Amino acid sequence: MQASLVIMTILGCNDSVSQCQYIATAEQRWVSVELCNRDTENVLGQYSNVNFPSVVAFCQQQTVTPPQTTVTAVPATPTDPVPEAEKRSLADRAINSVKQVLPGKEDIKMVFTTPVHVVTDTYAWAAKKLTK
Repeated sequence: MQASLVIMTILGCNDSVSQCQYIATAEQRWVSVELCNRDTENVLGQYSNVNFPSVVAFCQQQTVTPPQTTVTAVPATPTDPVPEAEKRSLADRAINSVKQVLPGKEDIKMVFTTPVHVVTDTYAWAAKKLTK
């Protein structure tokens, strides 16, 4: 049986949010994309000092296969941190998903005055323009 946790990947992006780089993976985990999306603005606020004009929080499912257990109950342990290789893989998937949804630089006619949210059944993301 596989459990699914939702993790949030933070990306730093250019003005048009067409080129992004991985910044971090939030320590917190969520049980649904909707709950993760609810917290994106608070988490994005923690990244207001990054050296990018925009930041994106991307919520996506991380599939975890729990170890085989016996009848004996063992105390619950905290979730293991996400390995660096998996962080990069999730970040690449986040960047590609954001690029597919956003229009090209020449088509963008707006400035993000409030975070822009996109939510689907399997992922959510929010983009926020930073003001210095």
